Amino acid sequence: MIFDEDKCMNNTYYIVTGKKTVNDFLNEEDELYFLHDPKKSTFAPNDPLYDTLIDYFIYTEEYEKCAEILEIKELVNMKILN
Repeated sequence: MIFDEDKCMNNTYYIVTGKKTVNDFLNEEDELYFLHDPKKSTFAPNDPLYDTLIDYFIYTEEYEKCAEILEIKELVNMKILN
């Protein structure tokens, strides 16, 4: 099995944005790649996962995904502060 970085980043993006669940992946994919423990459903606002995804999607020029992740990171931060 060869590691697929793009699949890993996109799978993690779908989990972070809530567009898919781990169960969705289990029903669709044979090989699963994530940047995080897939059992973990919430992330702290300072989790490096957000910045790793943003950096990757800047590199691949997928700026809409960057904006979504940044918005989620800010929302999580606002919930923590309130």
